Amino acid sequence: MVSTMKIVDTKTSSSRSGSTPGVRVNRTGRRTYTAEYKRSVVEECQKPGVSVAGVALAHRINANLLRRWIVRHNRESAANSPMVLLPVSVQRASPASGGDHGASTATTNRRRAGAAAIEIEAYGVRIHLRGSVDAHALRAVLDVLSQR
Repeated sequence: MVSTMKIVDTKTSSSRSGSTPGVRVNRTGRRTYTAEYKRSVVEECQKPGVSVAGVALAHRINANLLRRWIVRHNRESAANSPMVLLPVSVQRASPASGGDHGASTATTNRRRAGAAAIEIEAYGVRIHLRGSVDAHALRAVLDVLSQR
């Protein structure tokens, strides 16, 4: 009677070794996830009333790792969606409505330029601009933010 030996890998159990599609376990036990798997788990978290920690437990993932995936997913979707610009109309106020009846127009324009403010929300940040704005510098800032 010949006995046969079966070689068993004790580092991975049958529940961890590739039974979940999109999850791969290497020989050291470290798990790697496909982009499709990450996307599906993140989309599961986007449903109303769903707990991120609960989804993480259900998928046997650390909640902090899942939160990192959510942040990356939100950044990528914000970068891929086109920025929508709202129409802006600029009207010159008459000197009588400005409240400075005796002030010259140069002084009035200088005061308005110092008090002018623009607030922009883009790419997950809020930008406050006061005074005159250099269009090239603003474009450079928005380009850097879009690449984050």
